[in-house]
Amino acid sequence: MVNLYSLKYIKVKVIPDESKFTIQNFERWVSPVMLKKGKQYYDSEAVLDIGENHGDWTAEVEGSDIYNITVSLKGDQEIGEYFCDCPYDGDICKHLVAVFFLMREEIKKQKLASKKGPKKNQFEDLLTKIDADEYRDFIRNYAAKNKDFKIALELFFADKDDRIDVGEKYTDLIRKLIKKFSERGFVDYRSSSGLSIEISKLINKGSELSRQKNYRDAFAIAKSVLKEMMEALTSCDDSSGSMSGTVFGAIELINEIAGFEDAPVDMKEQLFIFLQTELGNNLYFDYGDFGYNLFSPFESLAIQLNKHQQFLSFIDAKVLTLTGKYDDYPKKFLKTKKISFLEAIGRKDDAEALIQQSLDIESIRQAEVNKAIDKNDYITAKKLINDGIRIADAEKHPGTVSRWEKELLRIAVLEKDIPLARYYCKRFAFDRSWLDKEYYNQLKATYSKEEWYAVIEAHISETIQKVTKESAKNTWSSPNSQLLNALNAVYIEEKYWDRLFALVKNETRLETILQFHNYLAPHYSIELLEIYLPALVLQGDNASDRGQYASLVGAMKRIIKDIPAGKERVIAVAKSLKEKYPRRPAMIDELNSLLK
Repeated sequence: MVNLYSLKYIKVKVIPDESKFTIQNFERWVSPVMLKKGKQYYDSEAVLDIGENHGDWTAEVEGSDIYNITVSLKGDQEIGEYFCDCPYDGDICKHLVAVFFLMREEIKKQKLASKKGPKKNQFEDLLTKIDADEYRDFIRNYAAKNKDFKIALELFFADKDDRIDVGEKYTDLIRKLIKKFSERGFVDYRSSSGLSIEISKLINKGSELSRQKNYRDAFAIAKSVLKEMMEALTSCDDSSGSMSGTVFGAIELINEIAGFEDAPVDMKEQLFIFLQTELGNNLYFDYGDFGYNLFSPFESLAIQLNKHQQFLSFIDAKVLTLTGKYDDYPKKFLKTKKISFLEAIGRKDDAEALIQQSLDIESIRQAEVNKAIDKNDYITAKKLINDGIRIADAEKHPGTVSRWEKELLRIAVLEKDIPLARYYCKRFAFDRSWLDKEYYNQLKATYSKEEWYAVIEAHISETIQKVTKESAKNTWSSPNSQLLNALNAVYIEEKYWDRLFALVKNETRLETILQFHNYLAPHYSIELLEIYLPALVLQGDNASDRGQYASLVGAMKRIIKDIPAGKERVIAVAKSLKEKYPRRPAMIDELNSLLK
């Protein structure tokens, strides 16, 4: 098999790590069923062809069809990316397992051969015997029959001939890859991973070229990948995000190229025009955040090339096109970009004027709040915040209101306005379905120990009254459970273990009791055991699959470990369940792991 776009990768020696998925220990990472099937394929010599190039392995496996396999190994034989084009929906199929077995054998052979010393290489000897004309004749004839080989050769030696259009060659190559992994013009979920692996190799090649200062070819790769993969995204299942990952990889490569100071100016001019053109295509915004990411190199180049007006005019023109119902976010993004650009090029007055016109944008208002606070101008800061709250209220954005109120708390602390700080801390600590420990502790820190005792007792009393009053309406759980849900976090923070236990002991569900095990076991081990035993029986009666049986036995082991005095009684429960349900083999199997 010919690898059309592989590079000479730099190998880095890595200390082996047994926790990694390697070619030596892959059996530990594969299900027993798939391992057995893959071994059968390997033993029956179903792997028809295997080859390796700088850690990238390719193979063909004969099954109900001929399947293509790719596997990448890292320096310590860790298995990186892998792919099989069979229809299996899981992670590792039997064809991959068969190839893993053969790869391990091949690696062993390579090591043995290296230990025996240099071996005469018939192929290398043959190359030395072929003269230049014979080479040319062979390449000319083979290229006429194999277009992929021709493209690979032209790309490899593109620096020898300025007439070769590298961009066109890479575009052609990428289109061939997309076609290979498509069926009727659509790239399905599984094929999208395989395609992404191949495209990622191209992106890596582009990065290597840019580091070698071959910016033109690196740009050609980035441009081709970006355009072709964006088009492919419109007809694929990208649930895994791998296709999008290649687009972001191309954008990162463009960003990288734009950042090199020694890149040719004329090439950067081409890159600027390319980005301007592509950012005019709504595709980059309709199918993800690609357009927003592309603005970074576009802005950087505008500053480097002194194309200030072109950049600003582009933003203004783009804003005028955003008239749809869901165009609020891109408009705000563009206005924010324009402000930061004006500031970057020294047009402070223009930036300030635009800021005052754009205070409806939360990030811009926040920046102004920060400036006012830095100047200790709390009056201006609070006015900005309160206006922001009114806007958020009108737009029905409670999350934004909450963020602004936290800014008011921030100012209250700076101004040492303790009553106002307490007001907001209490709201943020308690006015939700869970206790926010950050604001709880901030509130607590504003009181002396004696004061806090009165405050928290009042809160507990109010909560009990409120829950008791509302429990009649909430019939989905018992009043005790509702009190436990409302007060457990406070009891834990205050270490009120007696009150917490008083509520927990009335619960019957094992899952609920276990939530508080670590808090109560050190103080109420024997009493807790009496609650656990009936809860274990109830859980055993209600369990219906292996996962639930395993959880039950896990709870038993945990109880025995933390409450050793209860070991025999827990084992007795396990034995009684085993006798009670003799026709539940999965349950018996799990219980035996405790009883052995």
